[in-house]
Amino acid sequence: MSEVQDVVNKFKVLDSALKNIFSKVDPLLIISLIFDRNANENHLYTLAVILKPGQDMKAIRQEVLDKTGMTPSFYLSGTKMVVSHTLNLDFLKWINDRPDIISIKGSKFSAAGSSDF
Repeated sequence: MSEVQDVVNKFKVLDSALKNIFSKVDPLLIISLIFDRNANENHLYTLAVILKPGQDMKAIRQEVLDKTGMTPSFYLSGTKMVVSHTLNLDFLKWINDRPDIISIKGSKFSAAGSSDF
């Protein structure tokens, strides 16, 4: 087996694990957080979270504020939430496992704001 094929095979294993453990999360966000963790860095991320319809936006807003110190914004009749805060893999896993969430995308926050949405 070539070195390139070995990398491809290992990536397939990683991709499968990411989809299994972080089923609702964009894989690029997870990889960015892994790089942060390996570098002992803690960045602000802007998350775009798609929620199931009919959620209690007021309760979610308060829970996000209590957990992160940041107030989220809601769009599309409360089915899209955007918020910027520090993020790590454990907190992302907690968000992923919530039953009211459909999908999660995110990117590092910069002086110009998030650029991946």
